[in-house]
Amino acid sequence: MNQPMAIDELVSVAQAEAMGELDAPMMAIVLSSEQSYDLPINSLETDADKARWGLILRAAREHVEADAVAVLYPAWTTIRHKKPENETADAAGATREDNAEEAEPSDPIDTLFVQLHTRDHVYWRGFEQIRDPKHQRIIGFRRIKALSTDYKRDEAPSVTAWLSTLFEPLPDEGEETEVDRELADLLEEPEVSAALYPRQMRALH
Repeated sequence: MNQPMAIDELVSVAQAEAMGELDAPMMAIVLSSEQSYDLPINSLETDADKARWGLILRAAREHVEADAVAVLYPAWTTIRHKKPENETADAAGATREDNAEEAEPSDPIDTLFVQLHTRDHVYWRGFEQIRDPKHQRIIGFRRIKALSTDYKRDEAPSVTAWLSTLFEPLPDEGEETEVDRELADLLEEPEVSAALYPRQMRALH
């Protein structure tokens, strides 16, 4: 998988899914070598939600032997930014989106995040959602450079910790743990089993 190309393609998918909507959908895409599988995510608000979906995505990834999982979700974000040293700073291209490690928080930004998790890296892209002032539907996106970073997997921010087990190896053959029994149960849930169809096949139903 060409990972830089993959993250660009995922950005296109995420933006297409959100365009014209009041709220961008939360979803995961499990990327196997042959097909892509969608799992709509109903909530990531609590630690319990994240723990449950971390297990679901690990189970789905193992089930189809995928090497990558993408997570697409909206969130309100604040960025810390420095005041320009002089009044010409903005003209020189110093915008609040370009400065991640800044002194003062900005107003919250209505953000669409796209994350691609592989065995070695986490690719992260953030976009401000532009809305129609009258109807509040999403009509476009503006990339936020401060929220667009690539990390080595062991250096990823703590906010991604709920996906830390995504690529943990399976137990030795014949060995079964409580977690594995829970994963097996999750694969029987309708929302998971129904999602494990290729995107192209589900489009026909």
